[in-house]
Amino acid sequence: MINLYNEQITHPDTFKQLSVRDLLFVHYKCPQAEKLIKLYNHYNLIAFSLDGERIIHQGGKSWKLTSKTSYFQRKTAYVQELPESQGWEVLGFHIPDEFLIQFAHEFMDYLSIRELPELTTEMFIKLDLNEVTRTYFYSMLPYFTQKVPPSEKLLELKFKELLLTILSNPSNKQLLAYILHLSDDIKPPIWQVMEKNYTYHLTLQEFARISSRSLTVFKKEFADYYHTTPGKWLTNKRLKHAKMLLKTTNQSITEIALNSGFENVSHFSRIFKEKFGLSPLQYRKN
Repeated sequence: MINLYNEQITHPDTFKQLSVRDLLFVHYKCPQAEKLIKLYNHYNLIAFSLDGERIIHQGGKSWKLTSKTSYFQRKTAYVQELPESQGWEVLGFHIPDEFLIQFAHEFMDYLSIRELPELTTEMFIKLDLNEVTRTYFYSMLPYFTQKVPPSEKLLELKFKELLLTILSNPSNKQLLAYILHLSDDIKPPIWQVMEKNYTYHLTLQEFARISSRSLTVFKKEFADYYHTTPGKWLTNKRLKHAKMLLKTTNQSITEIALNSGFENVSHFSRIFKEKFGLSPLQYRKN
């Protein structure tokens, strides 16, 4: 799968960028040509559409990113859909957990934490955009074209300004709840990471990275919770998902294999038959 952060930071000609350590601002016109692409990000992301739109699919749900909507994307994998004849000009802000934790310690005295909602398990948190927020986004554009790059200190302040601007809006308390959750050093539970992402062909290292754990700790906590190995669990979970798709959709065998997290159709067909005694096509006919 494509790691969005790595893809953007290694192609500065396509993705205009400003960075402070792992913090990254990007401004670009999306080069996506295929109808659907699979992405994942090991950092949090705020995306703001300047023009055009994209549709995001994750965990059986969909979100549309337009100039009227913006989302805080937690670390996860997802499918990005290109609508018919739609370009997409976007500002993106990649934000590590560590920065959000530092921000919480520095600024929580200035934000209202009363009546916070229960923390959502959704990977995309909708942001309420007001005039102040929109003005902030557009104020960032000149920094990408000025001859002398802004200082790292200024960029760090701009990141903090972005978060303060968003969190000062009472309608964005769900994001505040998430940041406070991080500041308590509470990592996402293993089951949440796996249930939200098992249909994507991620390596174990990538699962560990999304879960904010080392590979060793990830494997240990996985075994403690599921009492099996990640490989066995993923295979069984994906086969059950594929079985459900064969029953309930008209997707082709190839589409079902890929949409269930399998890398190729021949491998999927072989282990499906080993598990259920029938090939995927025979199972569908029966």
